[in-house]
Amino acid sequence: MINGKKYSWEDISVILPYGEIIGFQNIEYSDGLEIDPVYGKGSNPQGYGVGNYSAEGKVTLLKDEHDRFVEYAKKQGKSLYRLPPFTITVSYANEDQPTKTDVLKACKIVKVSQSGGQGDKELKVEYELKILGGIHRDGLAPN
Repeated sequence: MINGKKYSWEDISVILPYGEIIGFQNIEYSDGLEIDPVYGKGSNPQGYGVGNYSAEGKVTLLKDEHDRFVEYAKKQGKSLYRLPPFTITVSYANEDQPTKTDVLKACKIVKVSQSGGQGDKELKVEYELKILGGIHRDGLAPN
């Protein structure tokens, strides 16, 4: 039984500081909270302790989209690594479902990877990100 269209790649929109991007091929992001068992007498945990929250991500841009980002950084008078923390908005819009939006707050670029090889049909640039302000999933704060 088919229950309608599900979210797919074509339903994702990504907005960087300079506007909506169309030249991207991948976006991924994850977060986590350190939780460790706390032991007392015996071998079973008596409770748990909570540590640090962290979030990170990656976005893969086509070379011409990367060039747009570099131009944006040049206009700011900064390198990609020295840009102020920026927000990335990721929206999932499906024809028969409400739009869902994840907001990656206070992103900083920590690594840029670029390569090209014989036979490549397109050139890609990957940015690794630290997401300092957390991932807000459809309005739900991470902490």
